[in-house]
Amino acid sequence: MPDEGTLREVLREAAELRELARADPERYLPRLGVCLHGLASVLAEFPERLEESAEVLAEAADVFRELGARDPVGHTSGLAAALGRRALVLGLLGRRAEAYDLAREATGLLRELARGEPDLHLPGLAWSLTNLGNHLAELGRHHEALEVIREGVAIRRRLGDREGIASALGELGIKLGEMGRNDEAVVTLREAVDLFRVAAPWANQGEHYATVLALIHELRQLGREADAAPYVAEAVSLHRSIAANRSGQLPFMDAVLRRYGYTVTPEGGFRREPSGSAATPSAPAVPLQLDRVHAMNDQALRLVSAGNLDLAAETLRDAVALCRTPAETEANAALALARSLHNQGLIQGWLGRHVDALASAAQAVHLYRRYLKVNPERIRLTLADALDSLGNRLAALGRHADALVPAQESVALYRQLADADPDTHLHGLARSLNSLGIRLTDAGRHDDALRSAREVVAIYRRLRADDPEKYLYGPVHALSNLALRLARADREDEVLAPTMEAVDLLFDARGPHHPSNDVASLEESLTWLARYLKKHGHRGQARAVKRAAAGLPS
Repeated sequence: MPDEGTLREVLREAAELRELARADPERYLPRLGVCLHGLASVLAEFPERLEESAEVLAEAADVFRELGARDPVGHTSGLAAALGRRALVLGLLGRRAEAYDLAREATGLLRELARGEPDLHLPGLAWSLTNLGNHLAELGRHHEALEVIREGVAIRRRLGDREGIASALGELGIKLGEMGRNDEAVVTLREAVDLFRVAAPWANQGEHYATVLALIHELRQLGREADAAPYVAEAVSLHRSIAANRSGQLPFMDAVLRRYGYTVTPEGGFRREPSGSAATPSAPAVPLQLDRVHAMNDQALRLVSAGNLDLAAETLRDAVALCRTPAETEANAALALARSLHNQGLIQGWLGRHVDALASAAQAVHLYRRYLKVNPERIRLTLADALDSLGNRLAALGRHADALVPAQESVALYRQLADADPDTHLHGLARSLNSLGIRLTDAGRHDDALRSAREVVAIYRRLRADDPEKYLYGPVHALSNLALRLARADREDEVLAPTMEAVDLLFDARGPHHPSNDVASLEESLTWLARYLKKHGHRGQARAVKRAAAGLPS
């Protein structure tokens, strides 16, 4: 890591070159652009100066744009590098939408350069694709992320760059694991580890180490403890080697270790932390602020129930702002931020602000994932709920392939919860399964969607048998979705029964409704079913269904 003296020297050089470039841009602008790249790299080594690094890279991009106006061929690569590196820094700062736009522009520029001079620019394009893929994944766009990261891997293979292939495969394996595709992740990460062992082993020990830890995690997710054991030994060996030879990498290494629920023992080995101990302190560092954040969340939800969505949105916006700073260092504050973002995303969605809603939902999921490994009992339910919401937000923007992934993960988590405590979690499972059925339909998987719809109806019948007053709109949605799935499967003789059962239940569901009931969607479903029944000769029942749709509260 550079010292303060090095930083002062680079800052001085940049200041001098700025003055010289103002007087003689033709001569000094290219040197200024290179210097700014170096300054940004030094600043990025100081975590508290990441914002400055991002600003310096923005200045570098402006310099190379100006140079490119005079000589596009000579300076486009400099512009692409500045954009890509700024995207990387903005991602670290949590400014993911900005980071994505810059990474996409950088990748487009490098594609054009690689067409003309592949030998020179394909390595840069491969790195840029991985960078772009990471930003796509952070925005919840996992299928697109996989596509571009795989393209980067293919380029690395074409170049025969074993070190680059290992790095790109490591990124790909981690993304596959995040999508729940654990078997594929294991195969990919194993290949990456094998390549790291033989490709410049000293140069990439940090990445090698992170990839081994990711592989251990995926094997344990699959219950393959025995297969994980030799990789644990390899990770311990790498940690000791880096600690002895590259101590500056220790903060990065230990952060990766904590991410997977481990700490280093005094003897230099690894110890798995008990659930919750690494990320859930007994007392929050800012209890008064956290109490206020929780109170604001509760107030916002009451405002929603009263129909005041705009004021609820303002309240949650303030809650998010209040806990962002403490969330950087305090786990309880981070979880309060995740809750606030989740609720904010729900309300933004109900207000029709779908892009904002997606950003909030994706951030909430990201935060909950961070703490799931160290405190699964506390986080599993909130993550399941947040994933269900993320799937809905993605679907609202027409991104149906991406929406299916969080919907499937949400159902898997809710099944674990409902198996352990059905009285508490069956309703959540039904709601999550209902969302999954819609996502499966959007993906063209109609048989799977029909199976989900039948299971949802069965769960709601069980719930209504215990408490008929509590469950009204949920069963109505489930029955209408089942009827839609049956119609899609051309099972005409089975459509009528669930449709009329839904209509009968609606007579008990009049009056005020919560935005989460999605009455507009229900009205659309019933209107379609009315037309379907009329077309197939059930005219009287079709009129009843149409009246039920028209009578829904607005």
